[in-house]
Amino acid sequence: MLTTSLLSASLALLAYASPARAEDWAAGATIPQAATVDITPEGFNAISAMIPALLPSSIEIPETGASGGYWCFDYMYNLAGAWVGLQVTSASIVPGNGVLDVNADLLVNVNDATDPFDLSYEILCGDGDCGGYVTPFPVHIHTTMALAIVTASDGSTSLDATVGALDVTYELTNDNIVLDCWVQDLEDVLGYFGLSIYDLLISQVDSALQGAVGDLGPTLESTIEDAFASANIEQDLDLNGVAAHIHLYPSDVVIQPEGVRLTMAGSVSADSSTCTAAYDTGGSLKTASSPPDIGVAPSGIDSPFHLGIALSDDFANEAMYALWRGGLLCYSLAPDNDTFPLDTSILNLLSGQAFTDLFPESAPMSLNTVPRAAPTVAYTGTHDIDVNVKDLDLEMNAELDGRMARMLAVTLNGPIGADLNLDGTTGNLAIALDINPEALNPTVTYNEFHADANSAIEGSFGSSLSGILDTVLGSLLDSLSFALPNFSGIGLQDLQTTAAGTNQDWLGAYAWVGAVTYGSSGGCGGCGGDTGTDTGSSSASSCGGGCSTGGIPAAWTLIIPFGLLLGLRRRD
Repeated sequence: MLTTSLLSASLALLAYASPARAEDWAAGATIPQAATVDITPEGFNAISAMIPALLPSSIEIPETGASGGYWCFDYMYNLAGAWVGLQVTSASIVPGNGVLDVNADLLVNVNDATDPFDLSYEILCGDGDCGGYVTPFPVHIHTTMALAIVTASDGSTSLDATVGALDVTYELTNDNIVLDCWVQDLEDVLGYFGLSIYDLLISQVDSALQGAVGDLGPTLESTIEDAFASANIEQDLDLNGVAAHIHLYPSDVVIQPEGVRLTMAGSVSADSSTCTAAYDTGGSLKTASSPPDIGVAPSGIDSPFHLGIALSDDFANEAMYALWRGGLLCYSLAPDNDTFPLDTSILNLLSGQAFTDLFPESAPMSLNTVPRAAPTVAYTGTHDIDVNVKDLDLEMNAELDGRMARMLAVTLNGPIGADLNLDGTTGNLAIALDINPEALNPTVTYNEFHADANSAIEGSFGSSLSGILDTVLGSLLDSLSFALPNFSGIGLQDLQTTAAGTNQDWLGAYAWVGAVTYGSSGGCGGCGGDTGTDTGSSSASSCGGGCSTGGIPAAWTLIIPFGLLLGLRRRD
């Protein structure tokens, strides 16, 4: 659109100030399907490696004993120094229809030949002492886990895990019990009183084993719930003076043999700035569509993956709209700004000296941006994410005939590329940007004085004003990176991204999980390996936030950066 008169400019202003279209999301609306998080059966295989950490490696058996009878027809025994050792030989979490099947196989022993327990006794007016141990025997544990979304009285939601009854089976016989005394004579005497040393030991092992395994259910529940607690994000962000509010929370969970899907609802909102109010359509682009199928790897993604996160373009576009609405693309650069000195020599550089008649000597010049439309995202370009800048006007003003006058306006339309890069060794997730001035398609939309130079200006704009474009756009998520945490030594090892969904309007990030050495266990990742907690804003920092009460939880930094792709750092 070429605006060369006051009339056409007025018509354009009216067009951009029109009410939101019916297909738009209203400003700050909740997107029911903002994102999805899938864990595949292969992912649960990797996560199952956490189960051994949930069980103790050894359990002390309290000193115990009993006595009875009369005179020399009496008995007494005491068991001391006993402990139970547990070794998890295999573990699995398998998604089924509505529940997760949890299984674990263990080898259990009581003491060993190098550290036997002490069994002392008095029988028929005689006494004795013997040591012993129980050789390893197999134990199998099975339970189920259900997952549900619960809503608190304040309206917040969370994931609730419910572990069913634990079924513990094992094979422990007298043959596993090794004693260094005349055990059969001891058994014969105790048998007279209806007792058995084998039953004593087996009952003590059973009690200790049931106690240890009994804690597995609550521990597993809290571990799963804590891992997903960071999925509920309610965060006020101060993005270089522009306040934005992000809300992302679980709205549904589905368990089926193909995997578990957590659906996230979300919204991003910001107050309207005076800079964009005249152009505000009242909402963001709506292209609601179904998310990718659970557990299905799109073309180009290695299969099977472990963890899949899909971000809808509706949620990303609402983030673009909110940040645009808040004024993050609104700049005003004075001639003596600290970033890029401005004078009218730029006009002559752009136009092939066409403005020398007006400015034979260089004069101070200012530059203003007028963002007339919110950017949108696309996932089908040459980058993981293309942020499409729309109708971003750069206005150049200089003093002419004793007053400040608009000399030139160039409108930019085109993509800014962003790629997600995960270093599986350090756990650093970085966003690499590709800002190509030549791709921003400059169009002269105001040039009252030398319209004949428009073609020359458009042809040289990108290369001649790359410094100004860097000032306006170059701070977009500048050097933004996140240090991911690990959970009990388990973390992300690799990440692949692509467009997903039937309409290719979901960004799919597919990850592989395994043992890692980076990050703080179960904590919040900081920047550059710092495991401290940053509860401040995430605007100027290269860190995505801190722990659950303040910054954005590091476990969800795979999702949040997509919603902040216009986090521009304004330079006054």
